[in-house]
Amino acid sequence: MQFTKLRIPKGTQDYYFDYLEKRSYIENKMRKNFELWGYKEIRTPTFEYFESLATGTGLELQESMFRFKDKGGRQLALRAEMTSPIARVVATELRSHPLPMRMYYLAPMFRYEEPQSGRQREFWHAGIELFGSSLPDADAEVLAVFITTLDDIGLKGVSVELGHVGLFKSIVEEAGLSLDEAAAIRRSIDKKDDASLETALKEVDVSSAMKDVFRLLPKLRGDISVTKKILDNVDNENVEICIKNISDTVKLLELYKLDSRVMVDLGIVRGIDYYTGAVFEGFVKDLGTALGGGGRYDNLVGEFTGESIPATGFAIGVDRCHLALEKQGFKFPLKNSPQILILYIDQELKGEAVKIAVNLRKLGLSTEIDILERKLTKGLEHANKRGIPYVVIVGKTEFEQGEVVVRNMEKEMQEKVKIEKLKNYFQK
Repeated sequence: MQFTKLRIPKGTQDYYFDYLEKRSYIENKMRKNFELWGYKEIRTPTFEYFESLATGTGLELQESMFRFKDKGGRQLALRAEMTSPIARVVATELRSHPLPMRMYYLAPMFRYEEPQSGRQREFWHAGIELFGSSLPDADAEVLAVFITTLDDIGLKGVSVELGHVGLFKSIVEEAGLSLDEAAAIRRSIDKKDDASLETALKEVDVSSAMKDVFRLLPKLRGDISVTKKILDNVDNENVEICIKNISDTVKLLELYKLDSRVMVDLGIVRGIDYYTGAVFEGFVKDLGTALGGGGRYDNLVGEFTGESIPATGFAIGVDRCHLALEKQGFKFPLKNSPQILILYIDQELKGEAVKIAVNLRKLGLSTEIDILERKLTKGLEHANKRGIPYVVIVGKTEFEQGEVVVRNMEKEMQEKVKIEKLKNYFQK
């Protein structure tokens, strides 16, 4: 299709007016909750060297990155996720910072993928990263922040599915396969696609008993009792360690009174390579895809410097949260800004209208002055279309008496108010 300056690239979107006000509401709520838990904001460059952004992410994500060269021929890319950039900062600039470190972010990401509901090629993520603890206490905290953040923005029916990538890796090792050989199996289990799983299992040389274990994984969903079935079918010390980690995390969530919101799903096998432990995804019933997810990645910092720091975190799709709130019929608290429109009837009163506007803004009231010199009727029609609740009319007769007319657009009523008492009028 021929390029035109009136178009924007596929997978991008313009944001303005009420839409942005709704997004700001979501982001402000998220920011407030992150900070309540002791997390501090971090920002990294939108583009970095490709090699740095690709660290630990795996081929699937790397192939979705927007890549380009600078004038020196160096390979750059737009960030596709935030965990690797933050791990780089920890590895280079924050090595001596006291542990644990708690960070949060709200930032745009970029992936060259087919646009889908709730995610374009440019999309926004909000998330946290917690560095310094290998205990399940950290996993439980991250899960608790995830759930309470989605609750706080107004979403109903938030639930989380919890698994462990170490479980799949341990079973693959027990079966005598490499992770590359098991890649197709992993994708099938992750999608819970029985047909493609059977095809993938035909391509590998493993015992029928181990094939049954792979078939079992995507079906093990429910409360903590489902973990017993995997222990009954696999005698492996690492598998036992993974199951104990899941169990300990769920028990800790009881302290937050959030354990009822968590379902164990041993078929969660997240696609980004850097995950090493507990992983999870969050859902609401009104959206047919995950709102976000995360997990533990204890080796990622070490891929930059050779010295690892245990870490865990999550990312939430802000765009998907917005879509889910709309589907649930959430009433965003829009401000209907501005609150006041000032109309002056005579050119000689323009200066006085400006003075009134300045004083109203000092009170924290969002105030516009009509700059198109509309007649009174047209000015009131404009305020009505814009949803502006009050109109201050500066007329010559009233002004000579030290007054203005204040019209309440919702009640379709108006009254004269002394100019020096406008502050008291609007403070009511």
